[in-house]
Amino acid sequence: MCASSFHPDVWTAGSALLLHRSSPEGKASRLSKSSAISISRDWVLTHGTVLDPIVNTSDAISKFISSITPGQLTEAPVEVAKQLEFSVLRELNATIEQHIGRVAYAWICPLLMETFDRFFSTWKFYERDMCRSPLQRVLFLLVRVDSDRPQKNPSTAEQALRYLHTQSSSRSFARGAPVEIVSSPFGNLWLINSMAQGIVSNLIGGVVITDAYVFPKSEGGPVYVVSPNSGNRTLVGMVIVTMTWCQNEWVHYTFAANLALCLSVVLQQKHRPLPSIKSTIRHDKPSALDRGVVMVTCGINKGTGVLVDKDTGTFLTCSHVIEEAPEMEISIVIFRGGRYSRVPAKLLFSNTEMLPYDVAVLRVEPSMLDPSLEPVQFSDAPIVQGEPVVAVGFALLLSTRPTVSCGIVSKSLDCMLMTTCCIQSGFSGGPIISRKTGRMLGMIASNVESMDSSVHYQRMSLSVPVAVLSKPLRQYLLTDNVDVLRSLVSDDPIVKKTWALEFRLPSKL
Repeated sequence: MCASSFHPDVWTAGSALLLHRSSPEGKASRLSKSSAISISRDWVLTHGTVLDPIVNTSDAISKFISSITPGQLTEAPVEVAKQLEFSVLRELNATIEQHIGRVAYAWICPLLMETFDRFFSTWKFYERDMCRSPLQRVLFLLVRVDSDRPQKNPSTAEQALRYLHTQSSSRSFARGAPVEIVSSPFGNLWLINSMAQGIVSNLIGGVVITDAYVFPKSEGGPVYVVSPNSGNRTLVGMVIVTMTWCQNEWVHYTFAANLALCLSVVLQQKHRPLPSIKSTIRHDKPSALDRGVVMVTCGINKGTGVLVDKDTGTFLTCSHVIEEAPEMEISIVIFRGGRYSRVPAKLLFSNTEMLPYDVAVLRVEPSMLDPSLEPVQFSDAPIVQGEPVVAVGFALLLSTRPTVSCGIVSKSLDCMLMTTCCIQSGFSGGPIISRKTGRMLGMIASNVESMDSSVHYQRMSLSVPVAVLSKPLRQYLLTDNVDVLRSLVSDDPIVKKTWALEFRLPSKL
């Protein structure tokens, strides 16, 4: 049957909360719960994280999961369906409606498997209350609501999924698009349909990464792209990871499954080839947000560089990114001719002193540059507190397109700019861009850490204002004299204390 046989209702494309109905014997020591996507009155889609800790108490469930062939919609045996019975809670007209549902079908997404294996194999995922098995991370569960209740013309599982695929494929989106996530944090009924907002930060294989921050048990919740003009929402994803670490760094981003891609695999769309990593990794084209940024590498360090002048191949980055030079070669990574390649960079200036500002200037042979690169334009307007901005950088170990994060200017000083963008390792040297003008306001240098360095505050980022950078760079480009770049080092005591976040109250006279 085609998707048009499916009839949407008041429950379609909303959010739900699933609470496991423990067996009479009380074998489930903890109540399993998760957010979910309401496809219709009859069908709810959720994520494999809802199986913790049930999966550890049932051999039948474990065997069922391990028997699923990736990419195939698999019906749950009666024994498994009985054990996976949930209260389905959905909000309608300010009232919580409760129904009973059982897992009727499940599938493992091969596109997500490949994405995690290729790009996130070294990452650590929260294991105490979430996925103990990598299979659960790529597992979808389709819940049939009130399956024992007689119905007129009930929709089939395939009809429900095809309708969901049609909806999620109806709108293309790219990095920087506004998103909303609706979920039930911690599986708490009082928090049902809580909202988080952010932007699409990156698109990698079958994974949508967003800086909209949610909490455990939000897995399964719907992710919407929001039209900036009309405010209309389009369902595009489902939350699959809320907590993860990369090289012991807590990642403050949310992972969602790209529903259009993941559903096309399980439904085996005949009018299009099945998506693969190669076809999905670069479907997001360069945008105005990142057309002037590159990855910078030096030894084990990795950061971001900003193209200042294309004719001379001049780039800005942070000194700490290239601190292993000259013992280690400095390179920029460009995407050209359908592949990534490294181009050597010459170090023109680096601040080797323990003084502000953390700035380095590089030069690359212009003929080696990606022709699509364009220099970032510096803003000459006053920076306004509360101004919406976006940070751009090659976050963590990801070597695909740059990651972007939205925020506001929380504090603007002559020598320092602070924003609420989510800054992770690899952003250093990247630009803070005004969302109003598209011009660069500052260069990302760091985020803030606790006194004992045990905690990093990713959403409190510090940048060097363009007012500090523009004059020395302009003089250098006019004179080709690297000595003028020395003014990028400041021994002003006020500047030093500001960047060290030190303060001393004035004494009373």
